[in-house]
Amino acid sequence: MRFFRTLINAVETLLQWLIAALLLLLLGIVVAMFVDRHFITLPMAAPDQYARIALVWICFIGFALAVRAGVTIRVDMIDSRLPSFWRNVLAGCFDVILFILVAVLAVKTWPVVQIGIDQLLLGTDVPAAVPSASLLVGCALMLIFLAVRIVRRVRGETFAFHSHHDTDPGV
Repeated sequence: MRFFRTLINAVETLLQWLIAALLLLLLGIVVAMFVDRHFITLPMAAPDQYARIALVWICFIGFALAVRAGVTIRVDMIDSRLPSFWRNVLAGCFDVILFILVAVLAVKTWPVVQIGIDQLLLGTDVPAAVPSASLLVGCALMLIFLAVRIVRRVRGETFAFHSHHDTDPGV
């Protein structure tokens, strides 16, 4: 189990670096668009499309990392009034429901990716499958993170999700 936990932590670190690289790429594109519009004409076609692609990947990878850290947005008015045992039961139910929803979303995303393989985004050489694949990859990561967290809950481990730095978030 220690190897698996180390592997998940390594994947998380890799994803954080990927998001950082995508943010730098997005910053470079936006700066280039500013320079292109106000100073000199740069030889780039459809920079807004590339910015959209980077932003979509940042969003879905970031959401998977939020699921991993247990910091997804949800209403927790009931949680604060429940005993610890029932909070964990409720959190486990939410994990199972989220797992089912993400699994359905992943299944429904696959045909979109397949259709987009043969379609190019306007002004680029990038297939439309690339931004769609970000949702599929994000869903796959969320399914892995949720599955591990559900297994750990079944084994009797409890988690506190109040801060990203408090505890091990469930994987």
